Amino acid sequence: MFCINPSIYTLSFNSSVDYTFYLSRKINFDDINRIDRTRVDAGGKGLNVARMLTVLGCRAEAITFLGGGNGNILKNFLEAEKIKYRYVNTRDSTRSIFNFICGEKTLRFNEKGPVVSGKEKKEFLTLVDSLKMKKGDVLSISGSLPPGVEKSIYAGIIAGARSKGAVVALDADGEALTEGIRGVPHIIKPNLWELGRIAGGRIGSPEMLERILCKLSDRGISIILLTLGEKGAILFSGRKFLYAPSPAVKARSTIGCGDTFLSGFLCGFSRNQPLEECLRLAVACGTAKVVREGTSMPNRREVAAILLKVKLQKISAGTLSSFF
Repeated sequence: MFCINPSIYTLSFNSSVDYTFYLSRKINFDDINRIDRTRVDAGGKGLNVARMLTVLGCRAEAITFLGGGNGNILKNFLEAEKIKYRYVNTRDSTRSIFNFICGEKTLRFNEKGPVVSGKEKKEFLTLVDSLKMKKGDVLSISGSLPPGVEKSIYAGIIAGARSKGAVVALDADGEALTEGIRGVPHIIKPNLWELGRIAGGRIGSPEMLERILCKLSDRGISIILLTLGEKGAILFSGRKFLYAPSPAVKARSTIGCGDTFLSGFLCGFSRNQPLEECLRLAVACGTAKVVREGTSMPNRREVAAILLKVKLQKISAGTLSSFF
């Protein structure tokens, strides 16, 4: 499964420019809300994964759509961070995401994204198909799909990457995740709410969670990473559970934490590290991101300091009740 110098490609159909507004007082509807300060960051799950992988020293390349003024802003961000990327230009502008942060509360507004034409979609698929993926490389597919792109598109891309010998990770929600699973990715990274949505309802017990995870495993998904926010994450593989609590930190922004978590896992996985160490690095990256504002990425020193504090616990389905 592994190669000496693997490449990790990150696929992002719906990248964004994230605008974050900080307010010192709670948001009042039907009245003026005064913004204390503003920051602008690169956004979109796939781009965030590539950004963190690059920080970790992995051979990462982002594949995305870019268009309009926001597309140009993203190019500048990616080039400043020395992120390797390829893109298809869209006539419509790349979307904006607006985050309003007041104390520990965040209010988010996400645009749908550019309307992608048939020609643009075909060009994107041609670009993905042209990637020289080999056995042991990784394709990470993340995020939502913009208007004009059907939800079933992930399954075909996953099947194509698998046929080349690549390991495929999928991080999506709703119908995009449900349809993507049909292509049988090796790795998926839902949270409890996302897992419940594809299972048809809220997950209310450890027994229900174990049944769902076993069904996904039986379909050929080798590794399921279940993120639990400030409680850490669970890895389910081979009918066994691993749990890594998150070290306590003072949170500044949870935006992009799941993306950095996935980056940490894929970095370790691509380097043939044991799953236990991959999970530890994932939790360290996700936790290190929490103390950063906006979608700014933590550096290696910050990740290494938190990694020393991440301890694993072997758990069983019967001990999962504290997560519900």
